[in-house]
Amino acid sequence: METRVRRPHGRLLAILTAWLLGALAAPPGPAFAAEAYGEVPGCIEGSLPAGDPRYPAPQLVVTCVPPPGSPAAWNGTLVVLVHGYVVPQRPLELPVFDLDGLNAARVLLNLGFAFATSSFHKNGYAVEQGGNDIDALVRHFHANVAAARRVLLVGASEGALIATMLVERDPERYAGGLALCGPLGGADFEIRYLGDFRAVFDYFFPQVFDFGVAGVPADAHQNYGGYGALVRDALNGDPARREALFRVTGVARDPDRLAESAVEAALDVLRYNIFGFNDLAETAGGNPYGNVDRAYAGSDNDAALNAGVERLAASSTARAYLDRYYLPTGILARPLVAMHTRLDPHVPFAHHLRYVEAVRASGRAGRLTALAVDRYGHCAFRPGEILGALALLAERTGLLASEALRAYLPEIAPLRRESE
Repeated sequence: METRVRRPHGRLLAILTAWLLGALAAPPGPAFAAEAYGEVPGCIEGSLPAGDPRYPAPQLVVTCVPPPGSPAAWNGTLVVLVHGYVVPQRPLELPVFDLDGLNAARVLLNLGFAFATSSFHKNGYAVEQGGNDIDALVRHFHANVAAARRVLLVGASEGALIATMLVERDPERYAGGLALCGPLGGADFEIRYLGDFRAVFDYFFPQVFDFGVAGVPADAHQNYGGYGALVRDALNGDPARREALFRVTGVARDPDRLAESAVEAALDVLRYNIFGFNDLAETAGGNPYGNVDRAYAGSDNDAALNAGVERLAASSTARAYLDRYYLPTGILARPLVAMHTRLDPHVPFAHHLRYVEAVRASGRAGRLTALAVDRYGHCAFRPGEILGALALLAERTGLLASEALRAYLPEIAPLRRESE
């Protein structure tokens, strides 16, 4: 007789997808839940002091444990969700990423996990601050909520870089991590990718911005809607230059919607420069982007491009900061599952491949499962793929996942495993 396993309600699946997409926090930011944490049984909101004189605001936190009568008893594992980039212009808010009035806390509680997350005490580029805040949150959970037998980190985008950093640096505290669409090739590699696109865009379309890559006015973000219209008109008005821009930069597009996705990708990549460059430079202690020695190729006249593109020298202080927070080492003492779409315009797939090579070079390939998804978009995963990756991580850390969660393992079976 065939045994049928009932999967969680469809709304629960959609929550994790909404959480991932919301966590990227492209302006105007994530959609916040109709269902607050206070409405989820077993959840308690609070705050923890930052102890950071540069950014003194406390982090906002929530901790949750399955209460009596929950669909599943607590399995002793705490899952900490590590959110992605939030533009520095937004206030600090608890990330509540969900759909249809439910949130990720309820999903995980119903699967038998405890749950915690943080706003961090800083928005914008916050790898250092986010890492410190997650450490403080976990200490708080153990001391004041419950003694978890293991802690798993699940991070998306910038949060995936934070989760990977913590798993690499503190294997005694963290039993494993799930890194989704993260810049695991390192912060410096991502900053060069974003900065190169802005510099090459300016060469081909100098009429859009009247300031340079590192000269973003403090109030430029307030007019991003106006700049967006100019970007759209420029790309649609000169298809030849548009195609040259994407050949040179290698930014991914949807092969079924090349022109339309070119506009979408350009707006998204340029947004990081307009909203985030000044915060990044302040946090890192100088200009982190340099292209003095970069040779660009792929245009109809590469000599003219390389002679005419804006050139900047990066601050050695800022580059060193990005290496500390963070250039992944690939030295894994605990399991890590990484999942990335091949056509990601925000965080290119090259990050995924660079991290696979770093882990191989460290001799720790057996601790990494790197899943490649043949799809366009940033964090464009299907709900079953996310839950399947979480089930795989749980099993790799020695946890017998619930039957409901294990039912999603077949969803990731067809995905190419770059690490194997």
